[in-house]
Amino acid sequence: MARIARIARLRGMPRIRTSEVFVPGKLPAYTYNARDELFLERSLEDYVEEAGKILTLAGPTKTGKTVLLRKVLDAPVWLDGQGITGVGELWRRVVDELGSFDTEEVSEDNATTGEGSGGFGVNLGPLSGNIGAGAGFSRGTGARASAARALNVVGRDALLAAGRPLVIDDFHFIERDVQREVVRALKPLVLAGLPIVFVSISHRVREVVTAEADMTGRVSTLSIDFWSQEDLLVIAQKGFEYLNVQDPLELASKLAEQSYGSPHLMQQFCRELCKLNGVREEAESPVALQAPESWPEFFKAQVDLSSEDWALRFLRGPQERGSSRTQYPSVLGVNLDGYGLCLMAIARSGPKLSLSKDELRAGIAALVTTDSAPGGPQTTSFLK
Repeated sequence: MARIARIARLRGMPRIRTSEVFVPGKLPAYTYNARDELFLERSLEDYVEEAGKILTLAGPTKTGKTVLLRKVLDAPVWLDGQGITGVGELWRRVVDELGSFDTEEVSEDNATTGEGSGGFGVNLGPLSGNIGAGAGFSRGTGARASAARALNVVGRDALLAAGRPLVIDDFHFIERDVQREVVRALKPLVLAGLPIVFVSISHRVREVVTAEADMTGRVSTLSIDFWSQEDLLVIAQKGFEYLNVQDPLELASKLAEQSYGSPHLMQQFCRELCKLNGVREEAESPVALQAPESWPEFFKAQVDLSSEDWALRFLRGPQERGSSRTQYPSVLGVNLDGYGLCLMAIARSGPKLSLSKDELRAGIAALVTTDSAPGGPQTTSFLK
């Protein structure tokens, strides 16, 4: 594919930009890796074909859940879980997304006039027309009357008429009680065969869905885990080929190692390394990538400031009440409280993508220079 693209460039086509090849946060056009051995696309396609269930798509953040859905689903109705405080807000967003009418008027000759952002058709026999949140019907010359329709009815009918899958992203941001209300509200659509997907970083979403009566057996789970380094390397290999760059020093392995299972980070690191080497578009002749002068400085420049804020928040721990926290002398030459010990033990573990409590306790014990290290219950309290 890269060779075909290069021939097209020679025929006068614009060169591919580095920002088009490596696209953190977007659907990759050049570096998509389906990871066929995991059958993720096939599982999602099977779900859409069979339907009759809610699909919970769960996995760590920045591991490709959104990209997978955008790749496979056809024009989904996409809602963000943040800000959905009740089913009323859910249906309002559905109506807005589908452009349903807010009001409707029907004259004596059945001509329909809608006021709103859009609409959808409903067969009402002689009164066929567009139905929305408000509906009006005329009887007699010049006469008008209106009958309001509830948002949940409008949203439900619009979704069924459109036949588009419904995706609620970041479902874990919705309060637990509201999650259950959402499941109840969507249950008729599930029974009607509309594909509905809840995207979450937590596998606890399945617990919410199955807690609702009659939903047992109507829930499927598709899990996405951290990517292997081999899968991450495919991103670099594809992208480098399109940009006509070479990697004789195997720098991509360093990038994959520091991406910690995230294709999002791998895309970002590859893009920034190419830019650092002056490659902002497809090179005319092969370019051999060189390492940055300082790897720590290179990766530090990629750190999201919000991540740094979270680290400082974890380090501070909850607001102190009453007596000051116990400080423990450490091998680092400074005193740390329990939260500082937990963070430092995690950092010194590799860091790993997963860590058992026993491993963490051992890491804390190795940090403290006295025999008074926090006990198991204390460590558990810090983690909570």
